[in-house]
Amino acid sequence: MNWGKGLALALIAFAGMMTWFVVMASRNPSPLVTEEYYEKELKFQERIDHTERANALSSPVRIAVTAQDLRLEFPEEFHGKVITGELTLLRPNDPRADQVITVNTTGIFERGNMELWPGRYNASLEWTVDGTRYFTEEKLVVP
Repeated sequence: MNWGKGLALALIAFAGMMTWFVVMASRNPSPLVTEEYYEKELKFQERIDHTERANALSSPVRIAVTAQDLRLEFPEEFHGKVITGELTLLRPNDPRADQVITVNTTGIFERGNMELWPGRYNASLEWTVDGTRYFTEEKLVVP
């Protein structure tokens, strides 16, 4: 085989490989994490302030999760106080598994009968106690 045929085969192989990559990429959607990303970006400084408040607490919020159960344990200084908020569980590779859970408790929040798929989730907890807002993020793995 001479160099001309080799070059032609290499170009054909390259074109075929690129076509295969394009087809595979179009089959795998990459959705946005949130549709309202611009509005959330404008409120980013508030989020930083809420996170700093949460980091200044005596202990962090503990989030424990299994495929069926969820448990949030708030710091001791919040026990007996009304805690309201929202826990968002985002699955990075599949938005169909995302869940938003309303939290209303006085220290420990437990929820059973959850249907979480095994894998990694990004947990974002935003809560309010006595008019003060807090925010924390954590990466969770459901076994």
